This record gives sequence, structure tokens and C-alpha cells, in this order.
Amino acid sequence: MANRFKVLISIGLLTLLIVLGWQWINQSLSAEPLSESDIREKVQTQYNGEITDVTSMEDHYLATIELDEGVYEVVVLKKDGRISDIRPLESLKDNDSTAPSEDQSENAQTEPITEEKAKAVALNEIEGAVDDIDYESGGDPAFYLVEIERAGGEEATVQVHALTGEIMSVTWDD
Repeated sequence: MANRFKVLISIGLLTLLIVLGWQWINQSLSAEPLSESDIREKVQTQYNGEITDVTSMEDHYLATIELDEGVYEVVVLKKDGRISDIRPLESLKDNDSTAPSEDQSENAQTEPITEEKAKAVALNEIEGAVDDIDYESGGDPAFYLVEIERAGGEEATVQVHALTGEIMSVTWDD
């Protein structure tokens, strides 16, 4: 009976030590959330526009940035600085009072970029392996959906504008 009691106490202590060790390792490996200045620097470097506002939310920041094309809202995750989404708020091109001349509109690109170009643009944004590329021409504008799988099992879908080659959005799958 005393032997059985010693074994149970030993198993209990070992379990407690394993749980405490796991918590300690988990806490020491988790990174501190990025600061607002880190987010400003990351968005500024990546998009090269004027950041007008950064708002802290529970697990992400919302950064408002003015580019030549318009004003965008960029969603940046606090834990690792990944850009999870970008949404246009206002298009400055639509507000231009000067219409392009016929010569300019003839020179505008009307052919979509290649799948290889869309793949290169997406991989420049998100590191990983391309899982699938789909061309969607039914709406306006036409775009490519490039699915990228990262080494840790994360999956992202990058939406690339088919005419300009600009990234329209990045969404992360769970």
C-alpha cells in the first residue's frame, strides 16, 4: 500500500513539473506584441505612402495609409506583424478631374499579366510555396487568386490585380 502511494505521488509531481515546464517554455518562446511604431515602420516600408492613422484593436492594428491610388486601411496582426488584409477606403483616381487623353488610354495595359508574374508578385508579399493559382475574369477588375502554403502550415490567399499586378488583398486561412 505504501509503495502504491509513493508511485501516485511521484506521478503527480512529475505531471506537475511537466505542465509547469511546458508553460514556462511557451511563455519564453512567445514574442512580445509589436508596438505602434513597429507597425508604422512596417507599413511605411512595404507600401511607401503616408500613414494618417494607426488604431490599436484587441489582436491587430488598423493603419490608414494614403497612396497615389487612394486611401487604404491595412490590418496588421500584433503578434507577428503580418498584414492580414488591405481594403480601399477611397480611390483618388476616381476623383481626378482630368480625364486621360485618347493616346493615354490606348497605351493603358489591356492584357492581363501572366500567371508567372502573378505568382512572383504574391511570393514577394508572402514567403512559401504556391499551392494554386486561379484567374477570375468575371468581375471588374479581373484578378488572380494565388494560394500560398507556408512551412508552418499557414495558408494565405493573395489577390493580384490582373492588369496592374498590384496586390488587392491578402487573406489568411485558419
